[in-house]
Order: sequence, then structure tokens, then C-alpha cells
Amino acid sequence: MILSVRVASVRLLDDVSHGGSLNTLYGPMEASVQDSDRAFLKELVYGSLRLWPLYKGIVRQLLDRPLKAKDSALEATLIMAMYELDECHTPDYASVSAAVDVCNAIDKPWASRLINGCLRRYQRDRSALHDALGDTERAALPGWLYKSLIRSLPDAVSAIADVSKKKPPLTLRVNVQKTSRDDYQAQLQLADIPTEALGSSALTLLEPLPVAQIPQFEAGFASVQDHSAQLAAELITFVPGARILDACAAPGGKACHLAELGAQVTAMDISEARLEKVSDNAARLELAIATVACNATDIPQGLIDEPFDAILLDAPCSATGVMRRNPDVKVIRTKADIAQFATLQLSLLTSVWPYLKTGGQLLYATCSVLPDENEDIVSAFLSTAPDAQSTPLPKDVGVQMTVGQQVIPSAAHGDGLYYCLIEKVG
Repeated sequence: MILSVRVASVRLLDDVSHGGSLNTLYGPMEASVQDSDRAFLKELVYGSLRLWPLYKGIVRQLLDRPLKAKDSALEATLIMAMYELDECHTPDYASVSAAVDVCNAIDKPWASRLINGCLRRYQRDRSALHDALGDTERAALPGWLYKSLIRSLPDAVSAIADVSKKKPPLTLRVNVQKTSRDDYQAQLQLADIPTEALGSSALTLLEPLPVAQIPQFEAGFASVQDHSAQLAAELITFVPGARILDACAAPGGKACHLAELGAQVTAMDISEARLEKVSDNAARLELAIATVACNATDIPQGLIDEPFDAILLDAPCSATGVMRRNPDVKVIRTKADIAQFATLQLSLLTSVWPYLKTGGQLLYATCSVLPDENEDIVSAFLSTAPDAQSTPLPKDVGVQMTVGQQVIPSAAHGDGLYYCLIEKVG
């Protein structure tokens, strides 16, 4: 059954508001709309979620009393419609009319007057409604996260909040096995694709494009990877041929980057299906990467026959540093989740440590901006591992923390990642 783009958006937003994962839900819902509507679906859904806490603050003011739980789809309808009014090119009357029409499609015709009245008031009193928002609402961050950032990164809260509201840039990692960054940038320029060079191998497109329109992409000349994520391979010191374990590798961006720089990479992940993506990426780039399906918190004895020269542990986390790419984080993540991630992260670090050679380096990384998942984890590990010591990163990439550095997300450049090098001493 083909759905209208706004009905599909509301259903998807409502499912996320009840705890559903955007990554899991998006594909099936995208398949339910016309091909010509898919770009608009992504705009409405991702845009609404990036500003969800802000618009919830507006809804709070627009309604005389809160909606019943069974009517949560109406809140999604209002948030979607306000996002469309503020950020899209649809004529205002058409946005309001389409939102009213959604009520019939979701079997709530009685709400047509409510939705119409709320949106008309929003158009009339928009400035006053925004002025009345609280600090966390204005930042478009959940309250627990805003408070945590005020405590841990007070000077960066504004930047983190502002970036989380914006669309992310499209950044490429040039495959140095096939071409140089400068040569590939020149090739893109000839194709009228202007870019900004970052770091040693990154090119950010000034205007995002589908990868199908990027020259030589399918031939393996480049991959899509955020600039901050590209730092991982650059922060591990190794010689060509070094054996490196990427312990939580899927979908393989960092593993492939290490292989492009000459490492002999073993990619480990708990999900065999996700490891297939690593293999697919490696094949397109013409790289040799070994894959091992294994839970890195419980590596079977004998699976690894000799320790590695280096280990990359890109640990599962809250994704609070990549909210612009995963905006459902603002809706589904809770403070209680952080403690669960922390337990897993420390378990992973403890589990993979024995597989590192003496004198080798482990790079601990997350895409979180919370010390509970970053410096606190490393500090806890160091306190129990006498053969482990933190070592300075080879270059400055962010804010220096007690141990490691926190990359602050940038509107035009990279996401918010944390990096810390740990050396195994004799």
C-alpha cells in the first residue's frame, strides 16, 4: 500500500516516539511511499527529529491539556507540520491543509479542528512561542543530556546543540591506494563538484550529492566517512603490514581506512549480517580484510592465535556525538541507557586488552560526548590494569580531557567523537 509522504512521516515519527529505532524502521517506511517522495520523507522525518525537543516545547504551549497516550500520533503530526512550516519550501496553506488531512488517514478525523487551530496559532504567535521555551527546549536537547553537558562540557554546549539541529555535511575519504587526495579533488572539480580538503584524506562536498553521481566512487576511489571518524586511522602509529584488530568493526569504515594505509586488518563484530557490509565495502575498495563473527566481550579461547600490534575499539555508545546523523537519539535515549553502555564499554575494553602485544597501542573511541562513556571508562580500566597507561595522541584533535581528547562537533566539518590511546607496557 502506497502512503502519502506526510502520513508515512507521522507514522514513523510516532513509532520512534515510542522507542523504535530509526535505522530499523526507516527502510520499510521508505518503501511505502512513491520514489518521487523519498527525499521529502527523509527531510520531514530527520528534520522533525533533530528539532523534536524544541517542538515538543511548542506543543506544550499550544495545547490546553496534554494529549492522551493513544493520541500520540497527533503530537507527531504537529511537530512534522511545524518543521515543514519553518524549514521547507511548501506554501504555508498547503502545509497546514496537508497536516489536517493526516487526521483522517490516521483515523482521527475529530482532531482536524485541533490540528488546524494549533497550526494557525503557531503561524500567528511563532516568535512569542519560541521566546517562551526553556533552555533545554531551545537547545533542542533532552533535559538529561543538556544537564550532563552543562556539567562536563559547559563551553561546548551551545556548539553541540546548534550542530545537532543541522544537516550533516557529506565527506569523502579518498582511497590512497588508488589516488591522492589532491588528484581526486581535482577530478571532482573537473566534474563541477567543489570540495573542501580536510586532514590527510578527507574531502567535504560543498553541496551533497548521491554517491552515484560522484566520479569513480563505485570503482573504489572514495568512501563516505565523516572527517572526525577518519581521525581514528591517523591516530594509531603503525608500519605497513602491522596486524590490527578492529574489535567492533561494522560497517567497516575505519577498518577499510586502516587497510588503505597499509595495515593487515582483522574486522570483528558480533553481527554476521553487519560483517557482510564490511566485506562488501572492502571488495569495492579492493582491500583484503579478514572478518571474524564474535562477541568481543567474550572472545573464545584459541580464536586469536597471536596478539595484535594495535587494536581499535570503537565501542557501542549513546551516539550523542552524532545526533545530526542519528536524530532519534534525542527521542529514544535515556539517562539510564548511559550506565548500560558504560558497563558494556568497560567489558569490551577489558576483554580485548589481552590480545594486544606488549608495546602495542589500543585506541579507544566512541561517538559520544559524555565523559561517562569516555574518559571515565578509560580511567576505570587504567585503575585495574597495571600493564596499561594512557599516552598522548600524536596530534591535537579536540578538547583535552583527563585522559584522551573530545572532538566537538562542527557544523561544516566533523562529528563529536572521543579518542584515547592506551599503551601496553612491559
